[in-house]
Amino acid sequence: MRNNTRRPHVAVILPSRDAIAYRRCIGLARQVAARGWDVLAIEPVRAAVPGLREMSLEQGVRLFALDIAAPDPYFGDTPSERLLAELLTAREVDVVHLHLAGDFADAALLERSWLLGLPVVASVHAGWHPPRDETAQAFLADQFTRADLVCIADHRGLQAAWLDPASPVLDHTSPRAGKGWADVYAELAGNLEPPKTDLTLSVVIATYERPGPLRDCLAALCAQTLPREKFQVVVVDDGSAESAEPFVMPFLDRLDLTFIRLDRNVGPGEARNVGIEAGNGDVLLFLDDDDEAAPRCLAEHLRTYAEHGDEVDAVLGWTGPSADKAAELDAWFAFRGQVYRSHEGLRHLTFGDWGQFWGGRSSIRRSVLGDARFEVPFAEDTDLAYRLARKPRGLRVVFNRHAVQRVRIGLDAPALMRRAGRIGQARAHLAERHPSLATQPAYRGTTYEATIRKVDRRIDARLRLLTADLPSTLEELRRTPDPQGKGKGTLLERMHEDLVTVCTIEAGLGWLLAARRAAARAEGRLPRIGVGARSPLLSEVATALSAEPAGSAVLVVGVPPGDTFAGHPDIGLGVVVEVLACDTPDELWRACDLVASFSAVEGHDPARHALPLPRGPIAETLRRLIEARDLVGSLR
Repeated sequence: MRNNTRRPHVAVILPSRDAIAYRRCIGLARQVAARGWDVLAIEPVRAAVPGLREMSLEQGVRLFALDIAAPDPYFGDTPSERLLAELLTAREVDVVHLHLAGDFADAALLERSWLLGLPVVASVHAGWHPPRDETAQAFLADQFTRADLVCIADHRGLQAAWLDPASPVLDHTSPRAGKGWADVYAELAGNLEPPKTDLTLSVVIATYERPGPLRDCLAALCAQTLPREKFQVVVVDDGSAESAEPFVMPFLDRLDLTFIRLDRNVGPGEARNVGIEAGNGDVLLFLDDDDEAAPRCLAEHLRTYAEHGDEVDAVLGWTGPSADKAAELDAWFAFRGQVYRSHEGLRHLTFGDWGQFWGGRSSIRRSVLGDARFEVPFAEDTDLAYRLARKPRGLRVVFNRHAVQRVRIGLDAPALMRRAGRIGQARAHLAERHPSLATQPAYRGTTYEATIRKVDRRIDARLRLLTADLPSTLEELRRTPDPQGKGKGTLLERMHEDLVTVCTIEAGLGWLLAARRAAARAEGRLPRIGVGARSPLLSEVATALSAEPAGSAVLVVGVPPGDTFAGHPDIGLGVVVEVLACDTPDELWRACDLVASFSAVEGHDPARHALPLPRGPIAETLRRLIEARDLVGSLR
């Protein structure tokens, strides 16, 4: 277990050595070091190969050279940014200060630091040459929104051109400006010492078939600043085929650890319930097995309750990508593009409602939880929070930006699409459980039914995302104009728009699937499975349905106008078949509960991309649809 007392750490990203402001920035870094801070001064250097080298230690400042190989790194340089992100997390940096001066500046470093959950200061020095390109200007203005504080030498001249009027700005023009940086950093970083409190914490981790990520999750808990005696860890193996015990046992001497193995897979909600009963902390923190808590994460959760008393019922922490993923396109889509989680508009220690309680990222007082438990297998956190919020006291959730955890898996485009479909199904399920949720747009049927009009866009957008030969780095995508944009927009913006479009449609189709399936059961009718007569999936769907008991579902074959359908050799005698004349996907969706859609393009895998339940082969998906009582619970 680590020593809980340490000096605060700041990373100062210097301008290039030939910039006029370089000496001043080094001088300021030394002043901060003299105030008790460990300072990492990182100097960008043009080089043939990306790299990160420690150069020297002088007057308390540890100097590094960040080798950047990109000829014009303004939009970023993925290899060097990844090295920097790994340094920032390995050295447990508390604040990042980026100086923009001269011609050589990687403004994307603001975004990388923000994604890691670190407070960011951006200083723009006199003599800096902002870009003239409109795309670069828009990129810079967007990056400034990532900063907690922007400091500008010519405050009046640049604020109007580059900054949102609401951006916090410190004027650099005063001769004494910058002398109090240690105090500025301390305010942004917050209290680094663990809270002095009698409260204790139980960390509940439900795990299933992910031993590698679980090991990393537990290793991160060993590095917490919160003293070992203040928290315990309960790991519940949710019926994995191979027990997680061999991966948990090596941590017994470093953590107050309890391991429980369930004999069958019950889903994360029930597994967490087992962990709740086994824990004894005053506060319960739910972690997913692929999350890595930053060193201050547990202390910050507990601090919020200790310092704000009964005002706080639950705490939401910051979630971002792990250091090795921070410079990846997947992480940008998931967090900066708000497809997975958005922290836009959330300010440190602001109160939210029950909707801010996110199971794998939140903690709650045991006294507030009471006898309530997770009751559904997916979106179990939303269901629990909504039930708690209906009590007279409601549920008061506080966002603590310093309670940082990071994730490295499940962020790629196919995973985000699958997740969107499951969220749609879960919301349909919750709306059925809690009719009063209909007052909220996210749970209204009309919100999702409207997406049926967009389903024609789904195939093209999916194919562009999953099979197109596109640049693989953020900076290349930012530099490349959108070929469909008629001179406006970038390829990154196009890909983001495509992913948001597909995820919105997948959520809508997931909603329709769950809602119509529930209606079919209530009405006593068979589920309707649609597939086009010309689709290469017709044979596979017909074969799968033929293997089910007779009369399990209706196979609706969509036939373009003017065509005829004379049957198919793979359709068994027990399959009920209906022919529907239609020439658009939304017509088929209007008539069916589920549609198997596919475009025969190289690289497009029907097992992954064809259905709104794209886990495993089509036969398995259809079996779940026909046989499982709860769709979202059948996809663990």
